[in-house]
Amino acid sequence: MFDRHKREAFTSLFMKNLTKTPIGIRPPYAKEASLFLSVCATCNDAPCVRVCEEEIIVLGTDKTPSLLFTQSGCTFCKECAHACPLDVLSLEAQEIIHALFTIDTQGCIAWNGVVCCCCLDVCEPKAITFFGMFRPVVQRDVCTGCGLCYSVCPSNAVQYHSRNQGG
Repeated sequence: MFDRHKREAFTSLFMKNLTKTPIGIRPPYAKEASLFLSVCATCNDAPCVRVCEEEIIVLGTDKTPSLLFTQSGCTFCKECAHACPLDVLSLEAQEIIHALFTIDTQGCIAWNGVVCCCCLDVCEPKAITFFGMFRPVVQRDVCTGCGLCYSVCPSNAVQYHSRNQGG
């Protein structure tokens, strides 16, 4: 099992280039996508950004909140929904993030014969399974889209996109 310092050293060898701009993945507890453009952009305060304990909610160029998984993932703490004054994020909505995570087998060091289970270790819903020691796969029907696997991957093999963008 990797500790943080070993992972950071190993990651630097691969010169990890994580995306620094949000791609429109909305926070959990989102009622509907159309509300973000019409209602959320009117919120001047962005309380959801301030209360996010993992600091993954950022304002995009359209001034609406999106998730950026470069440093961490969502713990579903519910603070963003509690803080939303316009009820765009609501605990009545489904607790899921509409992101589809995959593992690039060419870039994954486990798929290439190196013992690594960073993604498996952080996956609380156990959506990542290994076939043998070396072949991790994301089980789409179990994955909550939390993104914790993305930030810990030392070779940038975990990738994501919006479920609404096909897939």
